[in-house]
Amino acid sequence: MTDSDLKKIHIVFNGQDTPPLKISQLFDTTKFNRMTAVTGNITADFINQYLSKFIKVEIALSTPENHDVKTGDDVITKVALTNALLSAANKKPAKIFEALTSDNQANVLNNLFQVSIAPTQAIHSRFYLLSNSETHDTRVILGSLNLDNSSFDDQRNQYEEILVFDNDIRLFQNLDNHYKNDIKPILRPFFTENLLKAAQEQIDESMKDPKGTKNAVVILDNEVTDQIAAADMTDLISHDIQKQIDENKIPALITKTMRDITTNRSQDKEEAERQIQQHDTIYTLQKTAVSPRAAKPKLKSREKIFKQVQDALISGMTPQQRSAEKKYTTFLYDRPMERNLVNNNSGLYVPNDTGTHPIPFGKVATISQIRDGLKSIDAVLKGYQQYVVDYNDDYGKRFYEAILYSFTAPFLWEIRAKASLNPEDGNDIPNFLILGATAGSGKSTLLRIINQLTWNTDRSLIDFGTIYPTETPQKKAKTVDAIEHYMKLGSSYPVLMDEIEPYFFQQDQYSRHLVVDTMNELVNNPHTIAPLIGTTNYDSGFTMLRETARRTYYLQIDKVIDEQQKGEANKYIYNVRQTLNNTLFKDFVMRMASLLEDDDTPWRSFDEKTGKLDFLANTRKLFREYYKMADIEVPPYFADEICDDFKESSRNRWAKLYLTQEEDFKYRQQDRSLLFDISKLNTFNGFTADSIEKYRNALPIELCVDGINGKRGKFVEIKADEFFKWIGERNPYGQLEALVSDEAVANTSIEQPMKEQKKGFWARLFG
Repeated sequence: MTDSDLKKIHIVFNGQDTPPLKISQLFDTTKFNRMTAVTGNITADFINQYLSKFIKVEIALSTPENHDVKTGDDVITKVALTNALLSAANKKPAKIFEALTSDNQANVLNNLFQVSIAPTQAIHSRFYLLSNSETHDTRVILGSLNLDNSSFDDQRNQYEEILVFDNDIRLFQNLDNHYKNDIKPILRPFFTENLLKAAQEQIDESMKDPKGTKNAVVILDNEVTDQIAAADMTDLISHDIQKQIDENKIPALITKTMRDITTNRSQDKEEAERQIQQHDTIYTLQKTAVSPRAAKPKLKSREKIFKQVQDALISGMTPQQRSAEKKYTTFLYDRPMERNLVNNNSGLYVPNDTGTHPIPFGKVATISQIRDGLKSIDAVLKGYQQYVVDYNDDYGKRFYEAILYSFTAPFLWEIRAKASLNPEDGNDIPNFLILGATAGSGKSTLLRIINQLTWNTDRSLIDFGTIYPTETPQKKAKTVDAIEHYMKLGSSYPVLMDEIEPYFFQQDQYSRHLVVDTMNELVNNPHTIAPLIGTTNYDSGFTMLRETARRTYYLQIDKVIDEQQKGEANKYIYNVRQTLNNTLFKDFVMRMASLLEDDDTPWRSFDEKTGKLDFLANTRKLFREYYKMADIEVPPYFADEICDDFKESSRNRWAKLYLTQEEDFKYRQQDRSLLFDISKLNTFNGFTADSIEKYRNALPIELCVDGINGKRGKFVEIKADEFFKWIGERNPYGQLEALVSDEAVANTSIEQPMKEQKKGFWARLFG
């Protein structure tokens, strides 16, 4: 039996094995209108897709298992309370609430949808009670499933048991009573009063705004959610613990356990450093919340605990780190579930001018405005055409591609989900655009132009080298951590990063951590992670690790602005930039949203020459329509295909190496391969210190004998025929191979009969 034949999701319906049911059939809102659940996990996506039509929902979230605790008091302090505090500190309630549709947010605010947690008791129960208040039909669902899509993914290699009992009144009543009498009394709201108050205030503000929408959506900024987290954590300790002590639900001496929680604490060194820091912070918070000198330990006052909570939340950050986090200030939220094209809502939201609530982003432009937008882009390209040395239209396509990518950037995560048949396909839609450029090529100016065309400002750029001061310890690692933080703030507007230093791409611990790990996260769990558009110095020696290059769109801008015309060029581009705005981009997001809503839109368009997925195909289509509407001829610098500049620069590097050092490539006739001593690429021979890795990274694995092993070590072994075809040079050994082959055939068929070869041990044993 193969893995695909195994039944991973086992559903038993009233005692009988059942074919796979859809989630909507299991949680049937056409038959039932109320649900009570005790579950391990719940996601906003699951609520939005499957639970929205219930008129009343109560959900209790259980506690993750912990096998390290030793006593009943440990369960309270190290499992239940720690989990509740971590959830609040990580803003999990706010994140889930924000991800709900506006209708479901309203259901929570109106108390029709309740989610609760148990801050002092570990719950491992799983059951789901569905009922209909009019027909009195009931359904009980038992099993290991959670309220998330992964529980129903039969490709996850995870077994789930689902037992369904329809109209079993005794079982339903038993579990319903258990929930009401035993579980509900120890619960507290997951969506707390502090969160709901902030949400309602934002909705009230939105309703007053003429730019707001009828169904106001709540998106809270970091400052607000920080205050909510601090208040929630304070309430957990100062209110919930004391309340359950007073009601005898937990022992009074639990405060002593809280105070002693850090005693003899064993650390798991294999855990991620951040996770350890989080736990330490929460443990310390519990300990310091109890008076240290009282004969009988008791909780400190609410005011003192609140101050300790605030201090704990920032204790792991230096002033430099807090300053670095504030450098990113541009937010554009993509909310596909709120998309409503009839009401001109693209699904994108931006904070209003005062930052109190989100408002829709996007507006259909007039033909005249579209024409002006295209002319502005043309004026930009004419500047490069006029002042860049050796400019041609093929080179101009790189600038245009960068603009097309920046327009598409907010929707890339949606396009990735629609274009991917398999998770790994997501790597064909890179979340990173890198402009490799020489000094004086206008790369930073292009980044500012992109900012103006999409955000109507040129002040959103972040300078890679100044995120942290030069003297900062571990500056490189901290800089990459800061960029990761910028990308994961929930915004889909690209992070615009100027002057990324070459080490980021060449050293595994940096590029792999950010580029590879981020892309893996995106392809396995599609969600909003802001794309990164960055510039880096090309200096004729730029290279990337192969894994990084696979997940990056690289455009090479290696021609400089004419030094003699630099003053005139600066004046020209300054005047052009005064005319730029984001009117065309606002129209574009409306049209792209329409394509995303259309199930017939094709997202898997492959280039005929390269075979690569053109993830910008629909963007090109929209821009061609723009030119048609504006009655403007499509310019010659318009790119009709993905540019593969990293592959081309790699090819050029090895072609030049072969042509200048042909004698160092030794032909190996029996394997039809070339051996090259890569250690010769050293400073003594005129190369840079990192040349060995640059050339090693630039050599495609498919050209190497024995794959990746052919790239390792002192000698690189390359397939000769494929190598010469790749660099576009004549294979000088091709004719020799033909002569050797003809001679071998003649000798074998005419002069010598074939001799039977002796068989070795393995040949005799296995035939």
